[in-house]
Amino acid sequence: MIRILIVDDHEGIRKAVREVLTRRLEAAEIEEAGDADEACRRVENEPWQLVLLDLSLGGPRGLDTLRRIKQLCPTLPVLIMSMHPEEKYAPAARAAGAAGYVMKGASAGAIADAVRAALDQQAPGG
Repeated sequence: MIRILIVDDHEGIRKAVREVLTRRLEAAEIEEAGDADEACRRVENEPWQLVLLDLSLGGPRGLDTLRRIKQLCPTLPVLIMSMHPEEKYAPAARAAGAAGYVMKGASAGAIADAVRAALDQQAPGG
């Protein structure tokens, strides 16, 4: 079972991404968190294979949340989702430990492919 946590402060985005992944990934358990604190609590207390994290998360910014998640679980892949241009923000996200970067407006196939690629980066036993 692949466990994926979607972290976004917009419920509609979480639901849409969840639907895409449910349809495109077999044997995936997909859950949601609406803010950075909830995401970090869940990462600390539950096993995940991937976190999809909104770059523009309300409260602490997405990169700060990414750093917190990587401190809690260094081998956990975190895929950044954003409406901001990849060429402008992806280098900083990768420098902070992101496994990849996907645009929120990408096709369902592109989102699923980005998730698969990030999952492939996961360390064994992670």
